[in-house]
Amino acid sequence: MSLWDGSCNPKIIIISFSISITTTKLWESNYSDYQQYLYNRICEYKEKSVTPIGYRKISQIFNEDGLKTPLGKIFTNSHVHSIYKKGKIRKERVNREDIVQVPQPEIYVIK
Repeated sequence: MSLWDGSCNPKIIIISFSISITTTKLWESNYSDYQQYLYNRICEYKEKSVTPIGYRKISQIFNEDGLKTPLGKIFTNSHVHSIYKKGKIRKERVNREDIVQVPQPEIYVIK
């Protein structure tokens, strides 16, 4: 495609394109240091032990250590399960790859 029409009049070319970016990196986490600490400890018991420890036993360990839930309650197995489950979901969301889509550009020539 030539930018000149043979005379001294240049052609006008319009290029139209769009970019779509989906990311989770535009907002800050509202996870407290204490919530992160609890999640990390639960992961150590569940994933890094030779024999994983159950939620009930983890809640007993936390209660013996004097730890409370983020809302200040005594730990139960359901609290431990909830922190672990939601922490895994959060970790997956935060570490998700960005999605960038660039469709074929449209080129218009105006004479």
